[in-house]
Amino acid sequence: MKQLLLVAILIFMGCKSEPKTDEITAENQEESYVITAEDIAKLDYTDYILSPDSHQAILDWQKFQDLQAQIELVKTGDLSFFKVEKKIMEEFIVELKIQQPPNVITPAIRSRMTVLETSILRLQDLVNLDNIKKKDLLESIKELLVANVNLILQINKKFEKEAQQIELPVKTN
Repeated sequence: MKQLLLVAILIFMGCKSEPKTDEITAENQEESYVITAEDIAKLDYTDYILSPDSHQAILDWQKFQDLQAQIELVKTGDLSFFKVEKKIMEEFIVELKIQQPPNVITPAIRSRMTVLETSILRLQDLVNLDNIKKKDLLESIKELLVANVNLILQINKKFEKEAQQIELPVKTN
């Protein structure tokens, strides 16, 4: 009899408790998909800006200017630029490459552009998924920011090297 009473009490106590963890989990899950400026500020990467010579050289490269504006919006957590159809993004990238000034076309810069293109397309794919984890999205954002910084650094290096006037030593026999 005591065992029956003990089982009844355990059943009663077990049935009385309601699972509230589902509500908390759903709320945390909704918040986990939201990317904020604080989340992006926590990403570890070195940011560079264009040198005056580089800035002057790409002044007429409008698609690059547009991309830099969108990158600044990404740093605030605004990913709306990437929530477009894949064809539209591919057209943007093609125009970015076509408009590239001739004085900025080198093999090193071209390879950085390819990495940037890949990062843009990968982030766009992830942003358009419904069930993406915040960690994966932040990792892709970091890849885009690093690719952009590497392109800027390479452009700066090109114009820095051109500005150097290296004289070869004269051989006297």
